[in-house]
Amino acid sequence: MLKQVAEGVLIQQSEFCQTNTVVVQGRAGVLLIDHGILGSEMAALADDLRELDQPVVAVFSTHSHWDHLLWHDRLGAAPRYGTARRLRRQPCHRRPSRCRDGKRPLSA
Repeated sequence: MLKQVAEGVLIQQSEFCQTNTVVVQGRAGVLLIDHGILGSEMAALADDLRELDQPVVAVFSTHSHWDHLLWHDRLGAAPRYGTARRLRRQPCHRRPSRCRDGKRPLSA
């Protein structure tokens, strides 16, 4: 469940480690920052965003933890971004053959 913490800023707290997904609302849709871990929580996030009529237009990961590599199809195909340090730490960046589709999971 999304909780508003400021105008245009919502969070969803994961039951796993109490991590927060931050949702920043914009005119074209939302920016997701450090999205969740559990599939059920990402599905609930997709439901909440659908109810708000807010598509995901971009995703940003602030750090290189494994939990921010997961995704849910119902969140769409928005481009994903991270810092250069984050990209260097991903195995797909160093060895594309390790990725299912042979592509890096994030954009610089």
